[in-house]
Amino acid sequence: MTSCAETPSVPSASLWRHRDFRRYLTGQTASVAGSSITQMALPVLAVLHLDATTAQVAWLAFLGQLPPALLALHAGALADRYSKRRQMITGDLVSAAVLSTVPVAAALGTLTLTQLMIVAVVQGAASVLHDAAAISLLPSLVDRSLIQRSNSRVGALFAIAATAGSHLGAALTALLGPARALLGDVVSFLISAGCTARIQAREPATHRPQARRLGEEIGEGLRYVHDDKRLLTLTLVNATTSFALGLLNTLWALYLLVPA
Repeated sequence: MTSCAETPSVPSASLWRHRDFRRYLTGQTASVAGSSITQMALPVLAVLHLDATTAQVAWLAFLGQLPPALLALHAGALADRYSKRRQMITGDLVSAAVLSTVPVAAALGTLTLTQLMIVAVVQGAASVLHDAAAISLLPSLVDRSLIQRSNSRVGALFAIAATAGSHLGAALTALLGPARALLGDVVSFLISAGCTARIQAREPATHRPQARRLGEEIGEGLRYVHDDKRLLTLTLVNATTSFALGLLNTLWALYLLVPA
């Protein structure tokens, strides 16, 4: 099969004929929707079923955001050295495995806040590995002339998936309870891993410098972003938005669920 990267520039509508792009988009959209389910169900589980205090809820939110802050740069450098698809699949399978322990423990009556915090940290780290590789894989799936179009479609569908996932998470939480609602996210990770495994386009040759350390590559990347004003602006905007959303998610759990 001819890889998508070798397909010549074609009209916009033909982008959907790229099997690898459709598989990529399906898997990532499912993952985004599933993550929204967890963001909805996990605080409910902690507050209403485990009687978490405000400090414990804050710690749960903090630990969930800690891996992205500490590992994002390392995950990006690893994606340049090793197979991006393998890194994505590994992240999905680890997330599915660790998240599935929550409904099992809840069914057995052994679920604790400590377990939820461990799950939040492990899944956060796995998601960072997955997301860093997913972002850098897309340009190898479509022709360079279609990257802007593909990015616009990815962004649009991700926004829809996040909203739909939040509504689905609320419905599953009400119908099944927050612990079993998390199975929706487990399924989404498995769908993502399956779609990624079916991508057939060859990845560019991985860069594995023997003499250079990972920290040197990270420093080089930071300098590159700093020197490009557009990339620097986008990076600062995204960092600020992520920080604000982290605060919002914590406050939502504290001021909406605790009084209830």
